Amino acid sequence: MGAILYTSNQSFFVKTDAEVNEFTSERISTYINTIKKINQKNEWKTSGAGAKFMNAYVPAYDDEATRKDVSINGVARYGEDIIYSATTGEISGLFKKVLQNNMAEGLVISNRDMQIYKLSVRDDKCAASIGLNNERHIAIFNIETGSYRELTEGEVIEDYPSYSNDGSIIYFSSAGLAISYNGFTIGVGPYGIFCYHIQSNEMDEMLASEKHDYIAPKEDKDGNLLFIKRPYKGAVKDGNIFMDILMFPIRIIRAIGGLLNYFSIMFGGESLRSGRTARDVKAKQRSEKDIFFDGNVISAQEMQKASVRRGEKFPGIIPHSWELIRLDEDGNQHCLKKGVMDYIVCKNGDIVYSNGSAIIRLLKDGSEHLIEKCRMANNLVEVGD
Repeated sequence: MGAILYTSNQSFFVKTDAEVNEFTSERISTYINTIKKINQKNEWKTSGAGAKFMNAYVPAYDDEATRKDVSINGVARYGEDIIYSATTGEISGLFKKVLQNNMAEGLVISNRDMQIYKLSVRDDKCAASIGLNNERHIAIFNIETGSYRELTEGEVIEDYPSYSNDGSIIYFSSAGLAISYNGFTIGVGPYGIFCYHIQSNEMDEMLASEKHDYIAPKEDKDGNLLFIKRPYKGAVKDGNIFMDILMFPIRIIRAIGGLLNYFSIMFGGESLRSGRTARDVKAKQRSEKDIFFDGNVISAQEMQKASVRRGEKFPGIIPHSWELIRLDEDGNQHCLKKGVMDYIVCKNGDIVYSNGSAIIRLLKDGSEHLIEKCRMANNLVEVGD
């Protein structure tokens, strides 16, 4: 069985039977070091009593703040190596990386006018989600030349491209955008699954729902379609209109109080609530911080406890409502696993998935084997033989 590559905390990891090896992104490392040097060079201008007197004081360089400005967006196998997309500041690019050498990378394309997201590679072609200003479309890149052509258009977000086993189809997820009269995005619809036929340039809708997102479509070894099904976060739930009317004044007062408290903390360093400083509030926020993933807020601690209560062999932090589904020939959906964040189909037919706490191998007989414990492992790829 091949080794499993995954990303976590803006680094690559390769798990073999014997060990785990970490590889850095040369692009991200170079960007972080460059920003660090620039800040250190100009530190004298914005630090010390003089800077405070001149109202030019800026807090010391924060490496974590810079790391939030970078991301590995997508990864795909390319022969013995990998292709990955990354964003550093305002620039996004597509890169080739040799895993045997931690710093051996090649540039396919770099552009500040578009972001590059999830990927799928077939021979020397790379299907990718690209876009800017909320819209994303599916494009095909020539890996050797960096040239590309967009396959789709419209006011949509399209992501998670995946080549079919024979390379004739590109599956992807698509969500419509609600645009205001002045051109601003005011809402995102649920993700459905579409397929693009490369030879005929035709596109078909395969799955759609008003209550669920269908994302990350992939074919398994037998040609069945797999995908992750999760509740659509924008779905409107019926409420009690009478209670809403009664609670409206209270909610307005809370909102105003919360806004005033925010400004007091930000500009005065102290909460309006007695005995609480900005440090106390920020520490509490960090301790209760939720995880933000793929446009969804996940209460990690709550999900972990619920997973333990259910007696799961490998408790995770992804909601139980995120289901890995197999679609059969008759259009019936079969749940293979709950609490799935990301997954791949291996050459031998096994499924390897991440539940936010660990990477697990799911065999055809339903048994599971732990591959590696890792928080928020994403962009899973099978590498090696």
